[in-house]
Amino acid sequence: MSGIESVKDLVKPPFANYDIVVYFGCGLFSLPFIVHYTGGLRANTTSFNFGIEPQFVSTLVTTLTVLFSVYILGHIIAYVGSQLIEKLMDSFFGKASTIVILGTKIRNTSLTQVIRGQLKSNVIKNFSRATWLSSSIRCLTHLPALPSYFGILVLGFFGFYRTRLSREVLAAASAKLSNIPVLAIEIRVDTVWFKPLEAIVMNNNPSATARMYNYLVISGLFRSICTILLASLWFEMVYVLLRISGHDAPQGLFMLGNSNIPFQLFSYAAISLVYLFSLFSYLKFQRRYVEDAIFAFVFAKG
Repeated sequence: MSGIESVKDLVKPPFANYDIVVYFGCGLFSLPFIVHYTGGLRANTTSFNFGIEPQFVSTLVTTLTVLFSVYILGHIIAYVGSQLIEKLMDSFFGKASTIVILGTKIRNTSLTQVIRGQLKSNVIKNFSRATWLSSSIRCLTHLPALPSYFGILVLGFFGFYRTRLSREVLAAASAKLSNIPVLAIEIRVDTVWFKPLEAIVMNNNPSATARMYNYLVISGLFRSICTILLASLWFEMVYVLLRISGHDAPQGLFMLGNSNIPFQLFSYAAISLVYLFSLFSYLKFQRRYVEDAIFAFVFAKG
């Protein structure tokens, strides 16, 4: 039996799903955007042909170089996304684990009121302490998306944070976690409770861990897509400003061959809409990751 397991480990692919979907997939997805917004950049100016002989060796080396370049690009995009998308959303909305707790306590107030209150208190915190500079820089990078954020805030479209957990399930998880002698912590907004709970589930429940991993992959995918689209919004915003000021501007991504202000605005609005849906998906799957961990912790046997 041990020999069979060794063979399985030997033939196991070296890349995990996260590497393929998030790093390689998003690195590949970013290439059309890079080509479009950099104008004259074409394949002949980014050639990886090293002139190695024989020809098949040169082709192999070139292919591997391109693949690993895309993979590294995906890593860079994911890191930038963790700094600009994830940290900004966590600092203003709060961690997904915090939002889940707040969502289970809604009685006389709506989810929209709770999220708006959370945003107001976190904005005050972030701009009145030592992190004000980093928060300001992160907010500045989201400047092209601010009109979309304002619209979501006014309309109250916060359904991506509507939790499936009930107060009873969260209370059961809190009681179970507090009864573990090594931890003895309750599930509250002001305690560090999710990482220990997550570790317990990961080390004792493989099926739940697999589901959680899927949510992690999907949320990572949408976070990187948000990063790519946010960079696109910067170009689209500059193009709109140039067009409004009477200057010639490059074609936006969704201008459909037209060169006038309405279509320039349409391109900017279209990318803003796709960006918002990607952001909603990222936040939703972060929430579902936390919820599945709690459900597994409460209802798993043993």
